[in-house]
Amino acid sequence: MLKISIARGATFACALLLAIAGSPSAHGQALPTATIHGGEAQVGGGVTYGKPDFGQDWIGGITAFGDYDLFPHIGVEANAHFATLHTPQDLGEETYEAGPRVSFRKYRFELYGKAQIGYGRFVVQEVDGTYNAGKANASSYMYSFGGGLDYHASRRITVRVFDLEYQDWPNFANHGLTPVLGTIGVAYRFR
Repeated sequence: MLKISIARGATFACALLLAIAGSPSAHGQALPTATIHGGEAQVGGGVTYGKPDFGQDWIGGITAFGDYDLFPHIGVEANAHFATLHTPQDLGEETYEAGPRVSFRKYRFELYGKAQIGYGRFVVQEVDGTYNAGKANASSYMYSFGGGLDYHASRRITVRVFDLEYQDWPNFANHGLTPVLGTIGVAYRFR
C-alpha cells in the first residue's frame, strides 16, 4: 500500500492516482510492498544534562525538539535546550538551533546524525543580582554536531533513547565555548 502524507500535497496525490489508474499495465501488477516515509513529523521533549565548558559542574534542564522527514532518510530537526534548572554555579545555557538530519531505521530503532546552526545565550541566575541575574550575560551564534537513537514504541510514540550533541560557540567571550549536551525524552509522531 502506497502511503503519501497530506503534507506532500493533494495535487501530487491526485496526479499519482490518475497516472496509476490510467495506465493499462498497472492493472496486472502486484501491490507495492514498500512505503514512502517522507512527510513524517514528531514533536517531543526531554531532560538534558551537559558539560558546560566552564567550571567543574554539570548543568541540566529541559529540551523541546521537532523533526520533519522530507524523504525516507533525510529531514530537518529543531531543538531548544534550556539547561538552566540544575546549575550548581548559577550559570546556565539556552540554545535554539535547527538543521539537516540523516536517519537510518531498522525495525523499531532509528539511528540519526545531525548538523545544526543557531543562537546560544549564557544566563546568570544568581539571586542576589550581582551579575544581572536572569539576563543573558553573553550570547553567540553557535553550531553543533550530534546524533542519537530513537525507539518507535508504537505507531505514534517515540522514545528518544539518547541524543548527544557537541556545540561550538565561536564568538563567546574571547576563546569560544564548547559545551556537550545529552538528552533523553519522548515524542509524539504525526503521519
